[in-house]
Amino acid sequence: MITMDKICVFCGKKPEKKNKEHVLPQWLLKLTGDPNRIVTFGHETNSGKPLVFNWKNLTCPSCTKCNDRYAAFEAEIRTLVEKLLNKEELTGNESIKILDWLDKVRIGLWLNYYYLEKNKALINPRLFIDNRLGKKDRFLQIHFLESTKKSIGLNAFGVETFVFQSNPSCFGLRINNILLINGSNDYLVSQSCGFPYPKKMELQENGMTIIGDWEYNRNTQKDIGDLKLDKGVLTIMQPIQTGNEHTFNFFKDSYLTENCINIEKQKGTLFRIENDLVRSINDLNKKLKYESVINENTKYIGELISKVYEGQNTFLKKQLISTKTIYANSILLNEVKFNFYNEYHKK
Repeated sequence: MITMDKICVFCGKKPEKKNKEHVLPQWLLKLTGDPNRIVTFGHETNSGKPLVFNWKNLTCPSCTKCNDRYAAFEAEIRTLVEKLLNKEELTGNESIKILDWLDKVRIGLWLNYYYLEKNKALINPRLFIDNRLGKKDRFLQIHFLESTKKSIGLNAFGVETFVFQSNPSCFGLRINNILLINGSNDYLVSQSCGFPYPKKMELQENGMTIIGDWEYNRNTQKDIGDLKLDKGVLTIMQPIQTGNEHTFNFFKDSYLTENCINIEKQKGTLFRIENDLVRSINDLNKKLKYESVINENTKYIGELISKVYEGQNTFLKKQLISTKTIYANSILLNEVKFNFYNEYHKK
């Protein structure tokens, strides 16, 4: 088993003036129920026993200074989450901040499970919040969970799987009456947004990815690769190619110039899937109106959650030369999860 010294969840270094970061912040725990409540999340690798713990004790090591850096950010996010819970519309800029926060939560939960389950996936983590927040393609879909009464609760979906430990690309977060489905990975939505993308992505067993066969046609598409999303009240994507190398000159291409909010970092603007069409959002100060989800587009919560596990498999398979690898069994286990949630409402 690969071992790893405790690192700061934010900077990835040995913690200075050691502190603890609540991966799911205390304000969120209070907003969704008793912060001291006991929850069951996944199973121990060796014994198969359920992992039972107190939400409030779900923490990762951090530097005190790093923890303090994110305090104002969390306060801002709290306001935005409360807006979502009240079904208030967010602006494009506010939506980008939610995407940043979900990057933080997703990687925090990934590292937390690395410690919690004693590195069950046998990986050597190279990711932490500072080197992952706002650095890769990402998407967010928001669902309002309709009910006759207000629902209180907090659930994270997909963070317990081997696939997530190997490739923390997609997870779901239910906050009371809303469900957020979030994904981020190399070039995850670049093709969907008409940006350059590699047709060849080969994930090696050492965790490195070989990339090549670039294509660029400026055509958009509503699906994220081979993943067909259900309809949500808001579905947004942001292509981000910071630090990635290819032969395309962002400064000399009109499409890329028009659709970047930071061309030096090759950071695209928001794109929205609305009425089955993809369009860029050029005024990020405007509020994004929510779509109506009715009739055949209405899904049970289990069907929505199943997309998390389908997405994890889809994004991992895209990078595999074949499924006859160390990842094959993880994919099969995820299919069991997908089938469980997809059939859950019928029980």
